[in-house]
Amino acid sequence: MKKLSLLLPILLLLACGNDKSKEKTSAGIPFWEAQNSTVESSLRGLNAVSENVAWASGSKGAVLRTIDGGTTWENVSIAEADTIDFRDVQGFDENTAIVLSAGLPAVIYKTIDGGKSWEQKFFTMKEGTFYDAMDFWDNQNGIAFGDAVDGRLLILKTKDGGETWQELPFEQRPIAKEGQGGFAASGTCLITNGKSDVYIGLGGQEASFFYSYDMGETWNKTITPIQSGASSEGIFSIAFKNEKEGLIVGGDFRGDSLTRINSAYTMNKGQSWFPIMASLSPHGYRSGVAIMQNGLVLTVGRESCSYFRDGMSAYEMMEGKYYSVSLSKDKKSAYASGSKGAVAKLMFK
Repeated sequence: MKKLSLLLPILLLLACGNDKSKEKTSAGIPFWEAQNSTVESSLRGLNAVSENVAWASGSKGAVLRTIDGGTTWENVSIAEADTIDFRDVQGFDENTAIVLSAGLPAVIYKTIDGGKSWEQKFFTMKEGTFYDAMDFWDNQNGIAFGDAVDGRLLILKTKDGGETWQELPFEQRPIAKEGQGGFAASGTCLITNGKSDVYIGLGGQEASFFYSYDMGETWNKTITPIQSGASSEGIFSIAFKNEKEGLIVGGDFRGDSLTRINSAYTMNKGQSWFPIMASLSPHGYRSGVAIMQNGLVLTVGRESCSYFRDGMSAYEMMEGKYYSVSLSKDKKSAYASGSKGAVAKLMFK
């Protein structure tokens, strides 16, 4: 009975929404079709806008764009930023995108002409600043977070589509434990959900999960069962199927064999998290997770990738090694990105 009680919420969470979506996923086996990015950068920033439009970003100032479903990827990198590592990117359409750097200088750039030109919208050289991820609720309202400075996480917000950014007052920022931080591994250790929810996952001595239901103005915290303790362990990626049901993945980025508890689920908007039994967990360390509109769950990692859908008894492996996975706005298409310029699109066979 105990096993069944643990399994049932997972099956409910991962179950397809209706017969039509089940029919679609049963049409074939998902696989990552590798594409040519034309760059050798490490691509951890990734954002799919639609089936045909996606943006990617990464080391050496790399910013890429496709508007034809990945048949071609255009290098639209920022000339004066070739030493910066853009760990996250937000695409709004084929012409508009924002990129966020990790480390110093901490910068945000925006383009409105498909990457032909970029304007710097945020800059700081404040010691200790390290932004991990950003996300947007809509075309105007967005949020970014960084590792703690003086014991509190950095929270940066915009209300005008990234034209200007304001830091949340110190006393309103979430309190982190000493040595805790986020993992700028896939741009998804922070995500927005619905009209006003936002979530942050941390690692280190505790796998903390912060949640806010008012666009990051006030925060609450819970502790998750994802393995933690070392600076290389914790929550790496967050995904929600709907307003209440979500998944987190992570583990130990030093290696798959060092990862024990790498996934957990919530049924109450992140207020409490429960471990997923080993037989229903992804294989090893995972830096990215996404839940498609049809219920298909995709997980990616540096050493391997896998998927899960309703009716399966365990995750199935997929060829490819990627850092990030991103869904289109309608959650019907997916892209992945990784080391040495790796990019791919989800296909079915």
